[in-house]
Amino acid sequence: MSDRTTLRRVPDRAVTDRDAIDAVLDEGLMAHVGLVAGEGDGSHPVVIPMLYARDGDVLYLHGSPASRLLRTAKKGVEVCVTVTLLDALVLARSGLHHSMNYRSVVVMGTATEITDRDAKVAALDRLVDHTIPGRSAQIRPAHDIEITGTTVLILSLDECSMKARTGGPVDDAEDLDEPSWAGLIPLGVAVGEPLPDEGSADDPVPGHVAFWSRGPGQVNGRAG
Repeated sequence: MSDRTTLRRVPDRAVTDRDAIDAVLDEGLMAHVGLVAGEGDGSHPVVIPMLYARDGDVLYLHGSPASRLLRTAKKGVEVCVTVTLLDALVLARSGLHHSMNYRSVVVMGTATEITDRDAKVAALDRLVDHTIPGRSAQIRPAHDIEITGTTVLILSLDECSMKARTGGPVDDAEDLDEPSWAGLIPLGVAVGEPLPDEGSADDPVPGHVAFWSRGPGQVNGRAG
């Protein structure tokens, strides 16, 4: 937590418990990574959705070495990473008080490139296992050309904050007698039946695929 990650608006929604912050990062599948690219009159904000992974007190980000965002970030430009989970739509008796229940984590700092081969391989395995826990042990190891052809950045979680909304609608007292329905529409990740490709059509679906899930309390393959 720092001055720039301190909540200014609706500060009572701040969550400072580190376990809660880690849980959001572990449950999420996509982060939005933002920075200012370019120089002088050509500078402009860029926000890109990216896969990520938490490993203890750091985040891993990865992509093609040709990625403008990654090329800029590894030069020491400050980045802002946001992971948001929507838990419910909040339906009130007026449009003003409609809302969403959510959990959102913002991480700020300077990312650095991982160049050590072993550390890079471990980070790439963590990125795979963040999305599908246990998957990295079931697939072939990465080839050298794949390792060198991927940029991996590491970002400390030292400067992060979390904001969350829970509960039902908060209507004005004079609206409580309105006939409009009010309440919550819960949201989550819907999981369909795994669809094998032609080469796996006759193979049994492995457990880490068949029983994949995402949500509060689920085992998402995280490191401590």
